[in-house]
Amino acid sequence: MRSLRSLCLLKVHSLRLPALDPSQMPPNLAKDIKIMRIFNNSFIQRQMYYYPDEPIVYQAALSLQYDGASWTILYRSNQFFVDCCPHCDFVEPELEQFTLDEGKLAPV
Repeated sequence: MRSLRSLCLLKVHSLRLPALDPSQMPPNLAKDIKIMRIFNNSFIQRQMYYYPDEPIVYQAALSLQYDGASWTILYRSNQFFVDCCPHCDFVEPELEQFTLDEGKLAPV
């Protein structure tokens, strides 16, 4: 369960306030907001490769979220041969998720 501090940081980040002045807040909060502005985002990639007879589509999505105490990483990817168009054969792969807590060792 997220702490009140983490929930507040996520809310402030989601507002995308352009006038947040880091000099007007405690250094640790300014640092966390800066990290969130850089990394909290979603990324997608879609590419089509052509082999001699059939094209292959590769699709991937990655989402990073830092809440001041932990990193949550969500991802999915899929690759398939295309029979007619890139949208026909697409099967949405399962969404994978893991969380890493700051200052703690991550299991391998």
